[in-house]
Amino acid sequence: MNKFNPDAYCGIYCGACSIAMHGQTGRADRFAACLGNLPKEELACGGCKSENVYAGCSTCSLRRCAREKNIAHCIDCADYPCKSYSTWQTVAKFLPHTHEAVPSLEAIKRDGVDHWLDAKKRRWACPDCGTPFSWYGPVCSKCGRALVPKSYELSGWKKFLCHFVLTMAYRKGKAKNKSV
Repeated sequence: MNKFNPDAYCGIYCGACSIAMHGQTGRADRFAACLGNLPKEELACGGCKSENVYAGCSTCSLRRCAREKNIAHCIDCADYPCKSYSTWQTVAKFLPHTHEAVPSLEAIKRDGVDHWLDAKKRRWACPDCGTPFSWYGPVCSKCGRALVPKSYELSGWKKFLCHFVLTMAYRKGKAKNKSV
């Protein structure tokens, strides 16, 4: 697999992606658990900007658009925020980690991608031992520190929707990849 790239076109930090981390470590947080018992190999991902992307993300219209326009981030597009981005924000609003996308794009434009990546790497590392954790990781996998104030909660109807949407996106991506 290519080296992991935590940068994404839409402003989400892939370095805290529950699915990519599960693919790397085999540990599923509350978000990755929504996929059920997929084999670790099915969750292998090099990040949004790699050629080896998780099947559920392979159908992302924002990723496709940015690649077609050859732009680094959606905010670099003259049409931003376009209808596609606004629709994605509306559909994705039940997932708390997506709320960071717009402020992240603004930080990338203001401070540069390297500064943003450094800040996100610190944000998504355990304050006690420095081990990276995922968006929905409740405890540090290394030292056991509770991360609840730093991670997101996924419960009730959000967990149900997560299971439905992630499973649907995964199946759509697998079908697309088979037809290619």
